[in-house]
Amino acid sequence: MATLKMVVTKTVNKAGKNERQEVGTVEVPVFTLGDFGLDVEATGADEDGMPTYATPAIQWVADAVLAATKADARNKLESGSVALKAGASIASTVEELIAKAERSGEALALAREFVAAFSKWLEQHSGKSAAVQAVLVAMARSKNAIALSTEPRRVGLLNQLTAFADVADARFSNIIQATAEACTAEVTLDDADF
Repeated sequence: MATLKMVVTKTVNKAGKNERQEVGTVEVPVFTLGDFGLDVEATGADEDGMPTYATPAIQWVADAVLAATKADARNKLESGSVALKAGASIASTVEELIAKAERSGEALALAREFVAAFSKWLEQHSGKSAAVQAVLVAMARSKNAIALSTEPRRVGLLNQLTAFADVADARFSNIIQATAEACTAEVTLDDADF
């Protein structure tokens, strides 16, 4: 097994043009064909340190395994981030990589629990009006809503999240972190663009 430092990027708008911007790297285990039980020896390594093979057909299989491994890792990250989604982990064994994804809804259930807990906390501790609480909860539910919100609203949500994080269930830590990062992300929309 080799390890690849996978570069994670996101699209940002700079001066009216979309560009890819690096957010960070994630270490991803990459399995050799031997790890899959195939009796094939690598003949070398490419510039990223990944094994290379003698025939185009075997190399194609190795490239397909690499592509599937990278896709699996990317699908487990929060969009535009190097943070893992709640309850997700990057495959560390061939069995984990090839296991059929169970759509148990655990991540969605955890997100619903987070929103309910945050909403209850806001009601009991924020001192904000019901209308402001509703806006903060709507923003916490959707990173798109955060991106479209004004800076004072994003700062307000960040302040409430920071206070909530001190008492929140540890299971919510990835959700809180990703939501906080969305609050501080660069906003690329300008009213003049409309």
